[in-house]
Amino acid sequence: MPLNADTILSLAIEQLAAGERVWLAFDGRSMLPTLSSSDKVLLAPLVGEPQAGDVLLFRMGDRFVVHRLLRHEGEEYVLRGDNNMGTERVPASALLGKVVSVKRKSGRLISTESRQWRCLSRRAAAHQWIKATVSKWLGRNGRKRLRPWYFCALAFLMWAPLNGVGIPLDNYILGLRADHLLHASVYLPCVLMLWDLIGEKSRRKILVLLATIAVGLVTEGVQWLLPWRGFDMNDLVANAIGATLGWVVTTLIFRHLKLAKNGDKSM
Repeated sequence: MPLNADTILSLAIEQLAAGERVWLAFDGRSMLPTLSSSDKVLLAPLVGEPQAGDVLLFRMGDRFVVHRLLRHEGEEYVLRGDNNMGTERVPASALLGKVVSVKRKSGRLISTESRQWRCLSRRAAAHQWIKATVSKWLGRNGRKRLRPWYFCALAFLMWAPLNGVGIPLDNYILGLRADHLLHASVYLPCVLMLWDLIGEKSRRKILVLLATIAVGLVTEGVQWLLPWRGFDMNDLVANAIGATLGWVVTTLIFRHLKLAKNGDKSM
């Protein structure tokens, strides 16, 4: 009779409690890019106080999770998956073992004492910092703070009398006019700023893109009415290209953050 995953995990935990090392297949996205579902981890019983940066197996409710230890606060240990935004707090009694080696799908072994593992851990820390920074400034609260500043800057760039400031916008960069590149670039974040205003059901759908293109059409149309600015169809096309690229990038960002948020399952 084959053993199911819960039975195998229970036996592995009994082995750890008996002071033995045990290999387990890792499952989930919560430790990407350090660990993936094709990896196996060698767990050893905990000896002494675990250190920040150790990857530990712990019990949380009815789940068994493998995450990285961040710090020790009072009677609790704070852990987080390398691909997660949230943290877990557990008592010392919930800690069951420590990852001491990883076996990749190719069969290559990586010791957690090796230079390669330290490099992987530093890369994971950098990945986490970038993701936290993106979430802070591009999350709902960050977008709310940035939105008025963005639209004020957009209105200034599109409607202010900038023709006499001496900026050579008719130059070419990689074969593209500098003013067209400027128009496309200022509309890249527009989708992000409209993301919450369109509504929950319209997120990542074509309506968000159409609203951004409409903003570009309005701002360019107003230029036709201003004596110090002029309407240019090429600028309108550049606005639409910037809006489309921004829509693609924004969609990918939110998809990535959603995967990270939902990536808590580990074992």
